[in-house]
Amino acid sequence: MTDGESLEQYPTDDGNGCMCVNYTSANCVASCAKNIRNHEVRSEYGIGVVTVTCSEGNFVLGCSIVSYDPVATTNVDKCRTWAVKSIDSCECYGNDNNGATCYALCGEIFEVNE
Repeated sequence: MTDGESLEQYPTDDGNGCMCVNYTSANCVASCAKNIRNHEVRSEYGIGVVTVTCSEGNFVLGCSIVSYDPVATTNVDKCRTWAVKSIDSCECYGNDNNGATCYALCGEIFEVNE
């Protein structure tokens, strides 16, 4: 990965897979479980700090980001990141120029009786 290129990982539109981009090579890993109901992928676009929240009753299962700045020009812009903010939300920082889309993978965990 060269300076300014971004490592991105985000859910597919149908929420059943992952897309990973890193411009040279990548290991893309998806966590799967059969005891999740009300599965949803929520997203929010913004500039700077972006928060995305799950629907009521759902919990965060994962977070990710897509940044729209092809060349990070400042040290601050090179700090693209995401994290779980609370039990039901994710927080992302894309950059102060072109923004980013923050994703929250959400659902409700239930007990599986086999």
